[in-house]
Formats: sequence, C-alpha cells, structure tokens
Amino acid sequence: MNTAELPLLTVPLELKAHERARQLAAVQSTVPKGKRVYLNAIAVYAVRSYLKWLQIETDLNLSDSFNPVKVAIVNVADLVIPGIGSLECRPVLPGETTIFLPEEVIENRIGYVGVQFSDRLDSVQLLGFAPTLDSSNPPQQLAIAELMPIDFLIEQITRLEEAISFLETDDPVAVRVRSQIEARSPSNIVAQLERIYRTCEEYEWRYAAGEVLAGSAAGGDFTRESADSTDTDLQDLAEALLEKLAGIWRDVA
Repeated sequence: MNTAELPLLTVPLELKAHERARQLAAVQSTVPKGKRVYLNAIAVYAVRSYLKWLQIETDLNLSDSFNPVKVAIVNVADLVIPGIGSLECRPVLPGETTIFLPEEVIENRIGYVGVQFSDRLDSVQLLGFAPTLDSSNPPQQLAIAELMPIDFLIEQITRLEEAISFLETDDPVAVRVRSQIEARSPSNIVAQLERIYRTCEEYEWRYAAGEVLAGSAAGGDFTRESADSTDTDLQDLAEALLEKLAGIWRDVA
C-alpha cells in the first residue's frame, strides 16, 4: 500500500529530545558524524513518543543509538521494546524517496520506521513501517512509497508478543524449541519466523524455519541446498512451530 494515499502522523518534538541529541552529537569526532548521530537520536525519540502515546514501553538506555561509544562506530537508530526486540527508526531528509539501510541495521531488527524531517525541527512525520528483512539477502534501501502504514507496526508488535508468549508455555513444541535455541534471543528468532510465515509458501516453511532454528542462516529463500543442510528432525520441529504460530497469528489478525 502506498503511504502517499494516507495522511501521515505528525509527532511534535520536545526540547529534551533536542537536548539529549545534542549531547550525543557533541562528543563525536567530526561534524558529519555529529549530525548523523543527532538526526538518528531525534528519529528514535519521535518513534518513542508515538509508542508512549499507545502505552507501549520502550527503553532508551538499552538502545545502541543512545550509547555514545557505539554511535561513534556504527550508524544505528534503534529503539528497544523490552521483551519484543529492537526497532530501527531511520531519518529521512527533505526530498529523499528512499531509506538508506546501513549494514549494521539489517540483523536483529523487528522492523523499520521511516521518520521524515523538514527544514524545521519542531516536529517530524512518521512515513510508515517495514517489517523484518531477510538478512541473508538484504536490500540497501527501502522505497518510501512501498512502506506500510504506521498502524502495521502495532500489529507487528502484537504478533511478536503473542509468539514470544507461546514460546514460554509448556506446549511440547515450545519446550523443544527452547531447548534448541538455548541462549539465543527468542525475539530475533520469532521476527524471522514471522517473516517466513508472511513471505514464503507453506511448503517452504520447514526448510527456511529449520535454518533459523539451527542458527546457520537467517532463513532465506528456499533452495535444495538449504533443504539438504538442515537436520530432518529440526525441520519437523520448525514446521510444527510455524503451524502453531500461524494459528496464533490468524487469531490475532
């Protein structure tokens, strides 16, 4: 759906957002890096304000985008939603028609929000949302015209929350999955499984999701090599898990 067909959500920016963004920018080694850090921080603050209106908890202290050491090294604008995962909030300058995706923001993201800046910095507009990408074959940019309306972000958060809750139950499939993934982040795994459910044919589920559970790949496009590289028992478990999650997601759709 083209976001140009819908009115965009305007988010006013508080003074404290600018103050903290300036603090982060001031310690950067160059002016261009300081500007990048500043805009990223403002974009994150804007999405945080939107989620706060909806009573969705976020944590800036856990977000790399507000860590002065990390932002000096990597171009990130992440916002942590506790228990759900990291959302990337990418700034879009006037006249731009695409959202640039640095390599460091491809993995471990539950989705992306485009944040439109104007010449004035008293407010920004939320352009829309894109869900988790295939990190095995990621794009370098997202077309703004192809973003989903921002309301889809809330649907995505709900779907991931329901799936993560299922993995914490005593269901035999959930118990086996927990044993398989061990210390890996359930939120990142669930986000990739949701992408597979959304973009792959049902016959591909066991192979693509099997790769995700194995931790050997991001669960990209189905190939004969991927089918042969993952243990059959793990593919069976992956297929059973996605069938469980599909039932949950159909119920909350």
